[in-house]
Parts: sequence; C-alpha cells; structure tokens
Amino acid sequence: MKKLLSFKNLILVLLLSFTVGCAISFKKKQWDLPPRAADEVTVMSFNVENLFDTTHDKDREDWTYLPRSLKLQDPDVRKGCEQNDSAYRRSECLSTDWNETQLDKKLTNLTQVVLDVDGNGPDVLMLIEVENENVLNIWNAKYLQKAAYKTIVLLEGPDKRGIDVGLMSRFPVVGKPVLHPIPWKPANDEDKKWMERSRGVLEVTLKAPNGDPMTFLVAHFPSQANPTYWRQQAAEFVAKLIKDKGPNAMVIAGGDLNITHEEEEKVHIFRDTFSPVGAVSHFVGCKDCDGTHNYRKSWSFLDAHIYSKALLAEGAGSYQMEPNTIDVIRYSDVHLKKGKYPKRWDYDRMDGVADHFPLYVRLKQRGPAKTPVADEKKAEVKDPKKSKKTKK
Repeated sequence: MKKLLSFKNLILVLLLSFTVGCAISFKKKQWDLPPRAADEVTVMSFNVENLFDTTHDKDREDWTYLPRSLKLQDPDVRKGCEQNDSAYRRSECLSTDWNETQLDKKLTNLTQVVLDVDGNGPDVLMLIEVENENVLNIWNAKYLQKAAYKTIVLLEGPDKRGIDVGLMSRFPVVGKPVLHPIPWKPANDEDKKWMERSRGVLEVTLKAPNGDPMTFLVAHFPSQANPTYWRQQAAEFVAKLIKDKGPNAMVIAGGDLNITHEEEEKVHIFRDTFSPVGAVSHFVGCKDCDGTHNYRKSWSFLDAHIYSKALLAEGAGSYQMEPNTIDVIRYSDVHLKKGKYPKRWDYDRMDGVADHFPLYVRLKQRGPAKTPVADEKKAEVKDPKKSKKTKK
C-alpha cells in the first residue's frame, strides 16, 4: 500500500512539474532580438485595457472609472452607474474605486512593459482602449520620460463609454491626423443604433528618420459580442484605406481587430480581406507565438498588423518590414499570469497590466527617402495639468 501511494505521489509530482514547465516555457528567458539598429524603426500596438483618468468627462459614460468617494457623494455619478443595462455592470460601476493610487500603479506597470522593449520603448506606440488625451499626457510626462515621445495623438470618437484609440511616437506628425468613421451598413435598427457609437479608425502620418512619410491606421474593431458582419465591414474599410494610399505608400494598420481564430477559420477575414492589400503579421512572422489574447484557454491573434505592399521585400518603400522581428511581447513578470497568460489589471490587488499582450515589429531602412516631407509639424507635449477637458 505504501509503495502504491509513493508511486501515485511520484506521478503527481511529475505531472505538476510538466504543467509548470509548460507554463514557464511560454515566457522567453530574455529578449532575443539583437539591439535595435540605427536604421530601424520599431512599432508596437498595445490594448492597455481601460486606461482612464480619474475625473469625469461630461460627454462620456465613464462612471465606472471614478473614485468610490465620488460615487458615494455625488447622486449624478450614482445615477450614471445605475443606468448600466445589467446588474453585474451596475454593481461593478458602484463598487470600483478607480482613484489616483490605482492609476499610478497601473501606469507604473504599463510603463515597465513598454520600456522593457528595446530598453526605451518602441519608436511608434499604437494604443487601444484609452479614454482621452489627458491620460496619455499624464503617462508620458510622469512615467515615460525615457521613451522621449514628442507626438501624442488621440481624437475623441463616438464611443460614449470613452474608449478610444491613440498613438505616441518619437517622430513628428505630417499633416493633420484624421479619425475615420466606418461607413456601417446595419442589418436592422438596433444594429444601426450601436454601430453609430462604434469606434473609428485613427490615421496618423509620421515623418520617418530618413524623411519619408509613414502612415499608421489604429483600429479597435467591434467585440465578439457583436455579429461577424460588423468586423467584416470594419476590415473592408481599413483594407480600402490601405489600398487608396497607393502602391508606394508605407502603411501599417493594426490594433485590436477582435477576430478570433475560430472566426477566421469560418469566414477568413484576415485571408480574404487583408492579405490582398498587404501582409498580415501572424501569417508572415511570429511562428512561435500562440496569440495575443486568451479566452477560456483558447488563443487568438485579436491584435494584428497589416503591412502595406510597399513595406514588403519586393515593395517600393524606403523601409522594409522584417518578418523575423514580429513578436508578441510576453517577457515581463508584471504582465504574466501563471507564466503564460496576459495578467489583466486587478482592482483589489492593484497588480497586473491588461488582458492583451502587445504586438511588435521592426522596419529596416533600405534606401534614401523617395518622397521626403518638406515641412514637419512638431507635436508639443502638453502639461497634463493644463490639458484636461472640461470636467464635471
């Protein structure tokens, strides 16, 4: 009997060791790309999961992301919470204490993930789930000094919850950023109502180090709670934006496209809509990556990039995308749960980061500028104390 118990215990130990070993193996021991070269541009997209400041924007339903003390004192805030359409959301809104301490800790953890990339962060950071420009200015001015970001762009969209997309970069802006509304074609009146509140596509053109323009399209497609045809229409619109730039334009489109691997297997949005206009990040690189998001132990590349044909090996752009540098950033313990999964922010413990891993790539200069930008518009980093919108 003792021998049998000992054997069972041995088997249990071996199984546990195997399980832990598999979990830990997902995390690479170290950043294994060579140091960024002077002629390379680095780009990363990152869904930072509900990055809000702690004050109310009068035209937004940001009630959940306010201090509990305010919720207790202000009947209008409580009323805002109680207007949520589910008991769970109402309870979450009333109980969440999103205060300055929470924001500080979350920004500290986000900063660790960003600055761990190449030692001082990527040249271009495409951001998803950000409330407003104010919180980006706070992050940049107080936490990201080492990154030396000079450009901050966020244009308020129609999402009443205050969830927008943005961009930060060391490079100057060319022209005027645009938030493109998606030309939705709803199947019914209910879809029409919610489609009109859906996020647009942020277009920002930057002056690359060699002087050429490089365009970024930052997107956050409708979630899986919405029908597939919503994401199909969003993808068709982004593909058209890429194509309309012309065959010689250097364009990177990406962000949280919310296309699961199950949906891709059924309707082939990446394959049939995006591949004709460029290269899809996880089709051409990141072969040892499981995905950027995990739902019920199922991995998907919800986050993806599409690189225009000008950026490919046979393309005409002065920069070339390097497929072997495409990577899911999952190196920091602050962002890892069980050594494998994205560790989302925990309000009670005040730890974690976000429920998505970032996606990274490098572009290598292969020649001088072909259409150099004559004039550059410098984007000034604003003092966060002066940049706040009108608050309640």
